[in-house]
Amino acid sequence: MLMEERKVFWRLAWPAAAEGLLLMILSAVDLLMVSSLGTTAVAAVSIFSQPRMVILCFSRAFAVAVTAYVARRSGESKGGCFSRFTKQTLTIALLGGGILLLCTILLLEPILLFAGADRTYLNSAMAYARPAFFGLFFTAPAIALHGVLAGLGDTKSVLKANVLGNVINVLCNAVFIYGIGPAPRLGVFGAGLGTLFGAVAALGYTLLILLPQKHPASLLKKSRWKPDRRYLSQIMPLYGGVFTEQAVERFGMFAYTRIVAGLGASSLGIHNICMGMCDIYYSFSQGMGKAGLIQCGNDIGATGGKKLKKICHVVKWESLLTASIACVLCIVLRVPVLSMYALEGQELLLASGIMLFVAFVSFPESFSLTHAGILRGMGHTGYVAIYSLVSIAILRPLITYLLVVVLDMQLYGAWTALLLDQSFRALFAVIGVCHMRKK
Repeated sequence: MLMEERKVFWRLAWPAAAEGLLLMILSAVDLLMVSSLGTTAVAAVSIFSQPRMVILCFSRAFAVAVTAYVARRSGESKGGCFSRFTKQTLTIALLGGGILLLCTILLLEPILLFAGADRTYLNSAMAYARPAFFGLFFTAPAIALHGVLAGLGDTKSVLKANVLGNVINVLCNAVFIYGIGPAPRLGVFGAGLGTLFGAVAALGYTLLILLPQKHPASLLKKSRWKPDRRYLSQIMPLYGGVFTEQAVERFGMFAYTRIVAGLGASSLGIHNICMGMCDIYYSFSQGMGKAGLIQCGNDIGATGGKKLKKICHVVKWESLLTASIACVLCIVLRVPVLSMYALEGQELLLASGIMLFVAFVSFPESFSLTHAGILRGMGHTGYVAIYSLVSIAILRPLITYLLVVVLDMQLYGAWTALLLDQSFRALFAVIGVCHMRKK
């Protein structure tokens, strides 16, 4: 009965989910290379992650809004032309990327210090961040164009572009971190160069996809590049809600990581290694959420939402199934995987305990992301922004401070706060889908 909806869901989801899964695995390999330089190097590279995510929330929110718009319009008119829309999207992404690059380069040291960087590894953090920040200029337009492709249902091309970029990243890391062949041994600066070259490769491949005239979003068809009032009126209402959600999530994560950074370089390094493991399934779930967004948007555009109940049922059970698999794998493989990061003694014992949190957070994490995707596809981006604001920007930092600083639960307190935050978001996402679907 639900085979058709399940088939469509996984046709959209598997490239997006595989993309997230592969990217996080490659990121884990990236961190594994850096870990050979010591826990201080891991902390220096990891401290950049939250400022990077804060900066990218502008581009990612824009891409989600673009995907939601294109998915619905694609459902209304199969074979429609999105050339004008894509060119104006690229213009805004390039302008935004340039402005963000300028601001971050000028404020690099204050940004890293505010993120919690310790003076003992600040110079290393800046050495990594300089080339990595330049990579953001190329990442911003790539993310926006991937939003167009995803809205058209072409998640496979997005997968290929991002995997190519990350493979280039890892290869360049190996060359420049260790000084393979004629390349000099550059350490953490080499890791930053790898990030830059990977971003350039991903954008270049994406542009090649959109050049052919026959592509519905071709960049070579004659149309206006400058964003007009019509474009802004179409995209800004969607962008507002999604950006609010992304911004509060980044603020909450920034504050959260800032508290964890206060535990010292060793705890921060362990936290980021475990967070990298957590992000593997998180990114997989984001792919499923993207599929739910596209599928719901297409259905509303094509039928007015007649299949929403079936789509929601499929998403619910696929979320439960994949979360169960992720949980079991995480518990069984946690010690062998952590041993690869040069952890031993008390550090390995602490990381093994944190990995149990990583395992069980898979369930609320999955339901939160997939049901938020459904809500965005239905156009209810404001609702997602509201409960995200309360949970991520307010509750998580407060609970983290209480457990880590006041009750002195150290890293266990930080991960308890994360589990509670994800559970709160999952609850309200599921309630929201059930309520909005009945309207």
